[in-house]
Amino acid sequence: MKKVVILSGVAALFLGACTSTGGGSLKSTEDSLAYAMGLDMGSYIQNMDTMLDANLNLAVIAKAMQDVAKSDTSVMSKEAAYNFMREYYTVVKPRKDSIASAEFIAEAEKGSNVKKTASGLLYEIVEMGDESVKPDSASTVRVLYKMTDRKGKDLQNTYDSKDTANITLKGVIPGWAEGMQLVGKGGKIKLWLPSELAYGKQGRGQMIPANSALYYEVDLIDVIPADSATK
Repeated sequence: MKKVVILSGVAALFLGACTSTGGGSLKSTEDSLAYAMGLDMGSYIQNMDTMLDANLNLAVIAKAMQDVAKSDTSVMSKEAAYNFMREYYTVVKPRKDSIASAEFIAEAEKGSNVKKTASGLLYEIVEMGDESVKPDSASTVRVLYKMTDRKGKDLQNTYDSKDTANITLKGVIPGWAEGMQLVGKGGKIKLWLPSELAYGKQGRGQMIPANSALYYEVDLIDVIPADSATK
């Protein structure tokens, strides 16, 4: 919580260095507008800090904002900043995520009940279910599931709402499709997907960066054969 408060005040640090409003009081409409803008920028920085998985130095951020206000490009020009950010997003961060994801998968593999397929998928069968009713690659499955990132943050979770989802295995990421064929109707399975069996180098927007390993828990409620699903 302390970090949230500090991040929300980044712009206030900048404003305080440039124009004093007397102990932080808002004496005019312009002061209120400036403070509101500061809160907005602070929220943006907070989100970026989380998304980039970086411990951003707030003093450096405030200094950069002051330099922009003074048109001072002695530390970094706008063009240099753009090139640096492009390099960070396309090369540096994907490499960091790749290493961290590999470490996550390696740690998961140490689990006593965890097994590994030829593709590299890790899985643990919590409950096998009805082995006579298993999905194949063309089936549609009705499931409850949650998906988390390597840090355990929920990215999707239908357990909370109890809303089942019908998902056709032909249209999903390889690791998930493979994993669902390992358990029968009524079963439950845990899956650890290396990035190449998930969203790979492309990722999925801001929610799932490139080279991200994923973890799933899935309850297989029902199996709908391909010929039944199309009727």
